[in-house]
Amino acid sequence: MRQITATTSQILNIERVSLWGLSAGRKNLECIDLYELSRNRHSRGATLQAARYPEYFRALETGEPIVADDAMKHPSTQEFTNDHLLMNGISALINSPIHADGELQGVLCIERVGPHSPWTSVQRLFSHAVANLVSVALLQHQLLSKEAELRDANSLRRALFDGARDAILISDARTGHILDANPQAERLFGRRLEELLGILQSELYASRDALEVRDLCKSLARTEGSEAVCKEVLACDGKLIPVEITGQVIHLEKGKKIVQGVFRPLDDEVSESTNA
Repeated sequence: MRQITATTSQILNIERVSLWGLSAGRKNLECIDLYELSRNRHSRGATLQAARYPEYFRALETGEPIVADDAMKHPSTQEFTNDHLLMNGISALINSPIHADGELQGVLCIERVGPHSPWTSVQRLFSHAVANLVSVALLQHQLLSKEAELRDANSLRRALFDGARDAILISDARTGHILDANPQAERLFGRRLEELLGILQSELYASRDALEVRDLCKSLARTEGSEAVCKEVLACDGKLIPVEITGQVIHLEKGKKIVQGVFRPLDDEVSESTNA
């Protein structure tokens, strides 16, 4: 932001260039950075209140740049005459709104000090271009922030999934094929993750239960409910392990549905070994 204000001021040979951010409640504009050319100085912290300058804030909300060749006479900026324009010797200004995701986020303010004169078309276009540049920078920053939040959320979900006390299988609600399994599921079934992925969940049950479990998964996918049943699952050594299974349908993007199956062994000895 400091580089943008300084470069804009130097290119246009304008004394004051500043960037302002709109507060969350849209009641204030707060100065992010003000660059003064003659002093080669940056500052920040000033605040403009919507209640004190209603015409100016209404003009900003239209989304159109405020171009004041005579700031003390322009209807949108004459409110600033006594406590801003005269104090700083400002005669003319251009305020270009800054938007991101279609919402007003702030304003780029270019202020001429000294005798006022009409702004040229080049100065107006340059101001608009700089405001657009800031909008793009804001969008990029928001995108990077969202990506970081998503990575953190995915890491948390993975940690909770892998660290769960019970065995968990994730299956495709339509086909019944296993899509993911946590370490407890690997221990319960005696199979590595790569051996579980892609097989039908019904293959992990005693033959007398397989058809009933398959029908249960289909019923869950249709009703989008949650149900708990007691069945026997088949370990890789052929041992039958009694478990309580809780199944739940979860919606993903684009209409895709999965079934999360939570398996809790009913045999104390098995339970202790899988939770070790």
